[in-house]
Amino acid sequence: MTNERGVTLTELLTALTLGLFTIGAVYGVHLNQVKKQIVQEDVLAMQQTARAAMDMMAREIRMAGYDPMGVNRDSALSNDFYGLRYHPTELHIRADLNGNGVPIDSKESIVYLYDDSTSTLRRKVGMGGRQPVAEHIESLTVSYRDALGHPTTHAPSIRAVDVQVTARAAHADSQYPENEGYRTFTLRSRIVPRNLP
Repeated sequence: MTNERGVTLTELLTALTLGLFTIGAVYGVHLNQVKKQIVQEDVLAMQQTARAAMDMMAREIRMAGYDPMGVNRDSALSNDFYGLRYHPTELHIRADLNGNGVPIDSKESIVYLYDDSTSTLRRKVGMGGRQPVAEHIESLTVSYRDALGHPTTHAPSIRAVDVQVTARAAHADSQYPENEGYRTFTLRSRIVPRNLP
């Protein structure tokens, strides 16, 4: 008969306990990494939203005052238009995009506005409805500058637009103590239209 020894109950319980601690530690690290990944994806989506909104507004601001037929340079004052109109909370852009000399066609007047009830940046073209451009927007700030860079509210004097867009993360982060757990990302840009005199 051979002298075979088995594993004692104490050794078995010790091995199981160590195994459970190891699995628990690995699971904890994995769970922590998953949470960090979710937060980073949320931050990335927030940044992309702000950049896309700013890019769209900047492209259209640069086209403000586009006047290929020269209606602003002829002797008739009745057909003149301003590429940018002052408004304290909205961004109003006008351009003769189809080049027909009539800058009030249905798709040549663009308005950007912030809807705080839904935290959405909206865009209205002509007589159309207010379509969402970007969601999870915390604020839109627009200010206007004259040729010397001074603030102005006089539409004919506007030569540049300062735009600030603040986007907010879609989900709260319990590890982020500020702003009720919502991370924010702010973009600022001074945009100079190419077509203003």
